[in-house]
Amino acid sequence: MKLEPKEYVGSDINVYFTPGLCIHAAECVKGLPAVFNTKKRPWVNPENGAAPDIVEVVERCPSGALQYIRHDNVRGELPEVPTRVEPNEKGQLFMRGDLHFHQEEQDIVTYRAVICGCGSTSNTPFCDQSGSCK
Repeated sequence: MKLEPKEYVGSDINVYFTPGLCIHAAECVKGLPAVFNTKKRPWVNPENGAAPDIVEVVERCPSGALQYIRHDNVRGELPEVPTRVEPNEKGQLFMRGDLHFHQEEQDIVTYRAVICGCGSTSNTPFCDQSGSCK
């Protein structure tokens, strides 16, 4: 599965969403419902929030499905050091750090990811909640 992000352009910040990584933790819609509203199209509207607030919410996304690029000179997200891996009760592995994955001819570099612990994902190594990780 090719993981291509969708871009949502704002005047101060662009937000990128990769559906194939999303585990629907809902940190975005709970954190900034004016910016992240699944009932509207487009569902991400960076113009409805301040860049620092959007950054805070995007960086709470555990899967890395949400990313951003600011238009000012403020440094973007930095990886956690050392890398941290924490399993949850569903068997998912929540990872934060300087993460590099190679998947189907594609290199994925991210600072946040949720890895499948049950082995039933169709998006190896990323959890897609198709197995016992639901």
